[in-house]
Amino acid sequence: MREKVDSKLIKRYANGRYSFQDLKRVARWFENPPYHDDLKSALDRHWSEFQFGKEEQKDLSGVFERLKTKIIAERNQRTLTEKVGRIYSRAAAILLLPLLIYSAFSLIRPATHRLFSDDRWVEVVSLKGTRTHFELPDGTKVSLNSSASLMYHADFCSNRLVRIEGEAWFDVFHDAGSPFVVQTDEMDIRVLGTKFSVVSLKQEKITEVILEEGKVRLTGRDGGFSADLNPNEAFFYNKETRHGKVIGVDAGTLTAWKDGKLIFRSEPLGSVLKRIGRWYNVRFEISDKEVEAFRYRATFQDEPLEEVLRLISLTAPVEYKINERNMDKNGLYEDKVITIGLKTKQ
Repeated sequence: MREKVDSKLIKRYANGRYSFQDLKRVARWFENPPYHDDLKSALDRHWSEFQFGKEEQKDLSGVFERLKTKIIAERNQRTLTEKVGRIYSRAAAILLLPLLIYSAFSLIRPATHRLFSDDRWVEVVSLKGTRTHFELPDGTKVSLNSSASLMYHADFCSNRLVRIEGEAWFDVFHDAGSPFVVQTDEMDIRVLGTKFSVVSLKQEKITEVILEEGKVRLTGRDGGFSADLNPNEAFFYNKETRHGKVIGVDAGTLTAWKDGKLIFRSEPLGSVLKRIGRWYNVRFEISDKEVEAFRYRATFQDEPLEEVLRLISLTAPVEYKINERNMDKNGLYEDKVITIGLKTKQ
């Protein structure tokens, strides 16, 4: 007897509460035509609950066909050993929900993941404007912020090494016999079992490591530094000066983005705008340097970008302008740029 498409399962996906078995069920629904009518109905209810299409016409058929085509294409790409193929399918299934959510909002750029057949690395990429939550093969929980990416080896359980670009949070599964290592361009972060986050973006001069629980050891890739972190400590490494320092922080506020919150506690507005920029995938240009030092306190949860900007302008001596987005030579719109400056005196 054919199982029933569960609309509650779709909603659990949207809230990031799902198991690997849930992932396999959703992939099976999209691949088998007998499920398609029920699945479209479930997607319709899902869209309504989360107000998808509020600002643009709803196109369920477009969303469905893009998802179905991508899943089938991913299934057909299994050309390595069965072991690698299983890991590849896991990565594909993990990315199903972020693709669904982002496609419903914009239908512009699909979620991406790759299996590199030459050296057997799997890459997971979080879409612009989304957060992606998943588990690595050893049970380690990972959250990727907007536009972040993570790579891990197909033989991960015997070589727990990952490489990241962007902002990522880890809850590492403890295995005393197999240390967990996170690599950035500047450093190796070695742990056994702990909770911490890393920010490593090519366009920013500071790489950050923030520790919530446990202990981590940081080692410069060029051998130029090493440091140990304890809970509620952060290491800030300046890529230009090649120096870093350990600072006491409230780790819970700095890593709350993984839970859908942005928390600021007397933080310089320059730092606040960087974190908001990562969250909403926008770039801020500060026209007055005095703005960067202004101390700001607030908590935002599920607020649209325009509302966040409005509240900042009401509670800080600043004003903003959302610049018009231009189209590049490839026909794609450039990233949104927002100018921030001191309020002009009336």
